[in-house]
This record gives sequence, structure tokens and C-alpha cells, in this order.
Amino acid sequence: MKTLKLIALLALVFTAGAVAGVVGTRIAVRRLMREAILHPERVQAVIERDLDRQLRLDNEQQVQVHQILLDAHGQLRDLRLQYRPQLVGIMSNANHQITVILTLDQRQKFEDLKKKEHPLFQAIQQSR
Repeated sequence: MKTLKLIALLALVFTAGAVAGVVGTRIAVRRLMREAILHPERVQAVIERDLDRQLRLDNEQQVQVHQILLDAHGQLRDLRLQYRPQLVGIMSNANHQITVILTLDQRQKFEDLKKKEHPLFQAIQQSR
């Protein structure tokens, strides 16, 4: 009987650890994605720091990498601005299509969801 209890306890501890790992990872990834969407300029700093740390860049290389990433950031910003009208149109259309198929109660909940700090909805709102 003791062996069975020990096995059950170990299984419970293992399962709890796995669940905590999955939930923790999901929370961390969501937070990172939200930050990347809302503050893309911070991504550049993280990339620079990681490259510097892992590659041990000298001062000249740090300046060059900074400029390269700054240029890429500007190009990506321009690309986002260029495609923003299409993105807004697609998301507005999807929003309308979703709203049409929902019940009144679901529509209210959907509107409440859009008002919350969900990164996807915030990105859409910022692109307008």
C-alpha cells in the first residue's frame, strides 16, 4: 500500500510540475508577444544586448549592429505603414463577420474582450 501511495504522490507531483510549466510558459510567451507588439522598439534593444553578450562584440561592432537594426526597424515601420490600410480592412471585415454570427450576449462579451488589453486587439486599434 505504501508503494502505491508513493507512486501516486510522485505522479501527482510530476503532473503538477508539468501543468505549472505549461501555464507558466504560456503566460510568459503571451507577455513577451504583447510587449513585442506594443513596443517594437524594445525588441531591438533586447536583440542588441543578446548579440553583444553571446558574440562578445567590440565597440565598433556594437555601433554597426545598432545602426543595422535601427535601419531594419525603420524599414519595418515603413512596411507596416504601407500595409496598414489593408490590415485594418481585413481585421474590420473579420470583426464584422464575427459580430454577425454571435448572439446578443456573445456580442457584448466580444466587445468587452476588445476593450481589454488583449495584444491583438490593441495592435488593431493602434493601426487605425
